[in-house]
Amino acid sequence: MKSVPTQRAAKGKEAVKAFTLIELLVVMSIIMMLASMMLPSLSRAKEKAKTITCVNNLRQLGLGLRMYVDDRNSKFPPSRVYDALDQRWKSLRPALGGFDPQPEYSPYFPPERLRPLNAYVAAGQVYRCPVDRGQRRLVCPEITPKRPNFNAAGCSYQYNSGSLAVLQNGGFRKGVEDAGAGLAEKPDSWVPVPSKYILMHEPPARMYGCLTHGPEWYQWHYARGPSDIEDPTIARRDFISPTLFVDGHSAVLNFSKSLAGDPYYPYEDTRDWTWYKSRPKKEK
Repeated sequence: MKSVPTQRAAKGKEAVKAFTLIELLVVMSIIMMLASMMLPSLSRAKEKAKTITCVNNLRQLGLGLRMYVDDRNSKFPPSRVYDALDQRWKSLRPALGGFDPQPEYSPYFPPERLRPLNAYVAAGQVYRCPVDRGQRRLVCPEITPKRPNFNAAGCSYQYNSGSLAVLQNGGFRKGVEDAGAGLAEKPDSWVPVPSKYILMHEPPARMYGCLTHGPEWYQWHYARGPSDIEDPTIARRDFISPTLFVDGHSAVLNFSKSLAGDPYYPYEDTRDWTWYKSRPKKEK
């Protein structure tokens, strides 16, 4: 006669099917390993989405600039504007459009009402980079504490209107036509190759500096660690900037090779961009 398993015995058999502590630890370690493999790719995708936001912002600003140029006899905006209220000339390079600067920056950048691009693209989030980490050398002397450029100057994006900073004993391999103003107030016809000539960019695209504080470089997109870089040759190759060109198209570019590979001559032409117009060679 066969014996019928007792309820206690049945429970014992079910207990055998459960995970042991070692098995549970193995499963947890596998899950953690998979998560660690996926997180960098998820983080990269998130960063890429932010660069796409900037590309779209710059595309809108490019449309506004095209309307401005068409209304001004095909001329680009100036590099500075006079503020009659406090009788100062103020730079448009980091403030072509956007909001009023914070009070401590008001001697350097114009109020919202004087920014020429605002008449075509109203001040708003279109002027803000989502990873704007600010610049210690936004003005010289520097103002502390450092803030995002969108907060300090009212705009994250900068206008390529000359006065490109260079290292001592460095500069440009070719003579520069109007180094002080560059593209500012020039007609469309002045630009050699519109599809390559940089119109607007973010600070990581180039170097900055002044006589009292020395040079500095910046990293915003994909950057880890400090955003203010004092030596580009030993920094991570993350000098990445969404960029607007004169022809109206925008793209994400990595300027690391120029800034870190040849910091004394970082503005020379590449197949992707042109920073300045060179003077024509004199005929012999």
